[in-house]
Amino acid sequence: MTFSASTCHFLSSFSVKMLLYIVMNVREVQQPKGRRGGAFATIILIVLLAGSAYAGYHFYFKKTRLGRFIIPQNLILYDSTLTAQEQKTIQEKIEEQKLSASNDTTIKATITSKPTETKHIVAVYVPVTNFNAVRQKTTTDELKTTGFLLPEGTEQYVKDSFATFIGVPETSIGSFSSLETITEDQIALVPVTQLDASVKLLTYDDGYYLDTFSSGALFRVITFDGAGDQDFASLDLNQTFSKEDIFKINMTGVTALTRVMMKKLADVQDPTYFSEKIADFLADADITHVSNEVSFKTGCTYSNTSFCAPPDFIETLKASGVDLVELTGNHNNDVGSEYNTETINLYKELGWNTVGGGLNSTEAAKPFNSDTKGSKVTILAYNYADSPSGGAIAGPNKAGANSFNYTKIEQDIKTAKDAGNFVIVDIQYWECYSYPDGFKEFPECDIPIGKQEEDFKKVASLGADMVIGTQAHQPQTYERVNGVPIYYGLGNLYFEQTSWPGTERGIILSHYFKDGKLLQTKLTPTVYDKALQTHIMTDEEADYLLTRLHDAR
Repeated sequence: MTFSASTCHFLSSFSVKMLLYIVMNVREVQQPKGRRGGAFATIILIVLLAGSAYAGYHFYFKKTRLGRFIIPQNLILYDSTLTAQEQKTIQEKIEEQKLSASNDTTIKATITSKPTETKHIVAVYVPVTNFNAVRQKTTTDELKTTGFLLPEGTEQYVKDSFATFIGVPETSIGSFSSLETITEDQIALVPVTQLDASVKLLTYDDGYYLDTFSSGALFRVITFDGAGDQDFASLDLNQTFSKEDIFKINMTGVTALTRVMMKKLADVQDPTYFSEKIADFLADADITHVSNEVSFKTGCTYSNTSFCAPPDFIETLKASGVDLVELTGNHNNDVGSEYNTETINLYKELGWNTVGGGLNSTEAAKPFNSDTKGSKVTILAYNYADSPSGGAIAGPNKAGANSFNYTKIEQDIKTAKDAGNFVIVDIQYWECYSYPDGFKEFPECDIPIGKQEEDFKKVASLGADMVIGTQAHQPQTYERVNGVPIYYGLGNLYFEQTSWPGTERGIILSHYFKDGKLLQTKLTPTVYDKALQTHIMTDEEADYLLTRLHDAR
């Protein structure tokens, strides 16, 4: 049973007055009635005491929608649009920030997709779908047409507020019991505090919440009404994420700044030409990774099979915001390991980190560890194709790639996990021969090749939290196996393979961590053409590629 604030006030006052009346007149009541009259008066006294206590408790003390005094005579009333948890959060923040009311104030919640004041956000709901779904985006209009889900147990007045904002009947809103039950054709609105990588976060009305933090979601925002509304203008609920909370890593596929790209560089005379349309996107991360397979060499000349890159191309990587270079590629020693040595030393001079390769086998085996914004991540990288001792592999006194060995991998993973790190394992596997006759699709390379699926799943079983193939010149499919995401191949980022549509494509993986937990990995498909300027695909191009990879599972 609940009462309004005015009812509680009346009951409390009435009970006290009646109590005083009975106490003052109890003797008169008892005289004519004897013991029966005394008992009756006692019962009335007990009932009124209980009523007074109940009403007073709810009105003055209990944290419910009925309200609560902050200082004598000034009341904060929580409107029925607020959940009990939201009220609790608001009250705790008011007390923590030592705010008080000079006059009565009513607090209520509204829903918006474009909050003007992020500090007054009390809850954030983000749109998600099944991990395997092709869709990347949704809109308010789509939610209105197709419907959406909310978590089981969502309060009725919260459902009503979503229904009103989207413009649908409350009865059309479905529910889900757990994230795993959301299907590929469903969209659910999930409290951002419940978001994890088992589902796919969608861009909403052109905003991706983990990049913008003030769009790409539906926000429950509190407002203040009453004479004391300005007393809480400075209240900061701190219930939305921010850039300071999220550790972001951009990871990419093959980079090979050579062959036709060298001819193009001679024409345009600007190495940042190649990164011009993708650089800002790549650089927007705490760590930007590339797998550069070609060493720099002064006086580099064109060759179809033995690769090197003019030193000017370092500017392409600088413009892309690179600060982590993977060295598992099988072409870094093509023109001599001494150029690989020079290139690695150049990275070091620039303050960049490397992984999966080094100046010798000991350095090549070192992991990349990061402890940033409260998230600890380890990246391990190995060359499978040339192991154990091919020309690309590092030696005791020779620069090269880190060799692939299950025993070593298992120990490397264990060491990182013992330190409490999230572990990503990159593998330079055999590449799929994705070069058919003529400019046509080659779906045979959409799937894992040979023993690739078996090998990647084995690495996952050794304790890796994620496994990524960095060898593919054409994007390959991806899946989750026992909760571990496996990306079999990311395709080309920077290269010049324009004779086939498949090799013009790539995928950038953007990982978002908070407090050591992977919240999401966002897939951003890219493409280049004969102009050799990598850029983000159009929605139609991305839908085509992701549908193919989906159907290849």
